[in-house]
Order: sequence, then structure tokens, then C-alpha cells
Amino acid sequence: MKKIVMALVSIMLVSVLSACSTSSDTKTAQGGEKKLTIAVVPKALDNAVFLDSKEGAEAAGKEIGVEVIWTGPTKSDAAEQVQVVEGLIQKKVDGILISVIDPNALKDVINKAVDAGIKVATFDSDSPDSKRSFYAGTENFSLGKQLGEAFAKLVEGKGTVKLATLTGVPGSFNLEQRIKGFKEGAAGANIEYLPVQASDDDVNKAVTVLEQYTQANADLNAWFVVGAWPFLTPTETLPTLKKFAGNGGIIVSVDSFYPMLQYVKEGTVKVEIGQDFIQMGALGVKNLVKAINGEQVEAFVDTGTIYVDEANVEEVLKNTKPWK
Repeated sequence: MKKIVMALVSIMLVSVLSACSTSSDTKTAQGGEKKLTIAVVPKALDNAVFLDSKEGAEAAGKEIGVEVIWTGPTKSDAAEQVQVVEGLIQKKVDGILISVIDPNALKDVINKAVDAGIKVATFDSDSPDSKRSFYAGTENFSLGKQLGEAFAKLVEGKGTVKLATLTGVPGSFNLEQRIKGFKEGAAGANIEYLPVQASDDDVNKAVTVLEQYTQANADLNAWFVVGAWPFLTPTETLPTLKKFAGNGGIIVSVDSFYPMLQYVKEGTVKVEIGQDFIQMGALGVKNLVKAINGEQVEAFVDTGTIYVDEANVEEVLKNTKPWK
């Protein structure tokens, strides 16, 4: 009798341990014991361009049954972004999808998260030398090259063109790749590149820099704007730039969010090449869940681009959701 009781106790202990193991270790996206938690980290919470990624990520999370946490630095600051990731490591989230401000500054903390058992992927801006699983977004060098080629056609036959460049945070991997690509694409044009101006991903600063630099440089011929920042404002916010364009100045820009399309419609910006931030969030989350579950994911998840100029801006506007 004593042997039978001991055997029953042993069976019960094995069952309890097995159940505990299942509840703590099994993580599924659909109806499993534990809901996966994915943290999505933009460059800054105050940067409106990432709202589309938030929408895409949250919709994907709802579709496949995972919890999506939207968190990030209050401003585009690499040290602050590192602290956000450190906090997520302590929180023991299952995955992190991050738009990297500075690939070198974030590399170590990304590797730390991966070493702690957290799957990490990047969107919008990559850290290619880190241990991240994949990058979901635009091939930024190709985007820049496409815009450079368009610019070269716009200035063909105009002689030497003095070009100013407005970037975000200097050193951001995605922005630097766009600038390099632009120069390659525009290599056939006669361009004098003026010193790159920085907006630090701040919309108000971007507007101020564009207005003041344009006004202070009467011999300026063109602007290459590396991101959306100044064109997220109403068109009347940039009177000096509108006058510059009206007098023959040429402006091209990356991104094609709804507010930006108004600048093409009015003729201030000649060409915009947009990115699909909704798909960055959606495909980023979906593929990160696949990686967590041990499925093979390509190192580059291409979310594509869209070319916008005066010929197709009306059609693009019809298919773009207005910002509230």
C-alpha cells in the first residue's frame, strides 16, 4: 500500500512540474498559455511620422493575438533610447521592434537584449552590425538613389546647382544611407553640395532651418530634404520656401505623408518618394512573432516605396488617409 501511495505522489509531482513548465515556457500568438508581448520602439514618441507604424503594429497584434506595447524616448536621443531598451530587458518582453537612432550607440543594448533571450528586429532605421533578427522597411540607399536620379532630371541643362541638404539626427543609419544613395543617383548632374543642415528630427527646428537658411543664401538653387519633418506642417508655415520654389528653386523630399502631399499639389515640392510606415509596423510585428516561434524570416523585409510628383499627386491623395 505504501509503495502505491508513493507512486501516486511521484506521478502527481511529475504532472505538476509538467504543468508549470508549460505555463512558463509555452508562448503562442493564438490561444496559447501565455500571450506574447512585443514592444515597438520608435525614434521618438513626439515624431508624428511613426503614428502609421503604431497603427500597423497594433492592428497586426490584434489580428494574430499578441500584446503590442508602444514605448520610446520622448525625443530623438540615442542615450534615452538605450534606456528604454534596458527597461524592456528588465520587463522581459518577448520581442522588440525598434527604429534605431544611432546604430553604433544601440548595438550593445540590442545585443544584450538578444543575449537575454529577447528577439529583436529593426524597422525604418537599421543596426545591421547588431544581433537583430531582421530589418523591416525601406532599402534607404535605393530610395536615396531613386530621388537623386529624379533630381538630376529636374536640373538637367541648368548648369551648376547649389544644393542644400536637410537631415534629421546626424549619424542616423537610414538618413546617411539616403544621402549616399542620392549622391550616387545624381552623380551625372553638376551639383555643388553645401554643408548638411540638421533638424534633429524636430518639426519646428526643421521649419526654422529651411526658412532661415533659404533666406540667408540668395544663390541657393535647390533643397534635398532627407525626411518628412518640415512638410508635416500646413503649407503657409513655409512662406520663404514657397517663394523660393516660385522663383525656380527645386525641392525634393523623402516621404509622402498626407500633409506632405499638399506641398506637391501646390508645386512647392517637385518630387517626393514615400515609405509605407503602416507595413513597417504590421510586417515587423508579424515577422517578429514568426522569429520568436522559431520560423525562418528573411533578413530584409521590404515594405516598398511610392513615387509622387505633379502628374500623380491627385491620385495618391485619393488613396491616402488624411491626418486628423
